[in-house]
Amino acid sequence: MKKFLISLLVVLAAVVGGNVAAPGNTTAQAAASKWGYIKNTPKKLRGTWYHKYSKREGGMDRLIVKKHKVTLGLKSPFTFKSLTISKMAQKGKFTTYGFNSKTEPSDASSFFNYTKKINGKKRHVLVLMPQGTGIRPAAYTHFKPKHTYTVSTSVLKRTPDPISR
Repeated sequence: MKKFLISLLVVLAAVVGGNVAAPGNTTAQAAASKWGYIKNTPKKLRGTWYHKYSKREGGMDRLIVKKHKVTLGLKSPFTFKSLTISKMAQKGKFTTYGFNSKTEPSDASSFFNYTKKINGKKRHVLVLMPQGTGIRPAAYTHFKPKHTYTVSTSVLKRTPDPISR
């Protein structure tokens, strides 16, 4: 009977000890990623950004990012009122910024900065996170493009997902 109780206590201690050690790993992983809300849009995101879609998808798109306001669209623009800006950063990965409205429910638009070679020059572009898998992310430029610029889907493996915190 004593051997049974001792073996039961050993197994119980191993199970409890394993569960106590597991949250430590989760805390270390959580420390590697930071998520939160910010009050102002970062300066590197501000300005007017353009992306050319095919005519079937709507033609030219424009994104105007100001300190407390974001407007998306060219023909019928949508302005995010009472702007909520979320920031998701993971160590060794891109920082993703999500824009949403507090007052009007809509899909959150998430963007990150990236450097892409366009016409032989390295240019800063703003990449829109796609809503599905296997879709090439749209690259917004500061100039009105004549071509559709996208980013490889392999870039998304390095970006944090802003929705799953």
